[in-house]
Amino acid sequence: MRGVLLGCALACLLASYSPVSAAASAAAPTLSAAASTGSAVFALQVPDKKIEVTIGERSGGAWYRSPVWIAIGVLAFIVLVLLIVLLSRSGGGTTIIKE
Repeated sequence: MRGVLLGCALACLLASYSPVSAAASAAAPTLSAAASTGSAVFALQVPDKKIEVTIGERSGGAWYRSPVWIAIGVLAFIVLVLLIVLLSRSGGGTTIIKE
């Protein structure tokens, strides 16, 4: 099992490896190359559309429509049914022991 996990980890490591050519790493970047990459990065950072995200603002829904309260209600119903079933099985029976 360890061999399989080690093999998967090694495969993921090799898949994420991106080789760098010797010519690209040895040559110093020129001013024009740096300017072109800088403008490309800047172009990717400027959004075309305005995106607004509001967190914590209530949309006016009732408390019983919340998924958290629905889950709590379902769990309470299941516990109630289990209690009723357990009480109905254990009550009313007598044990007679003959000597």
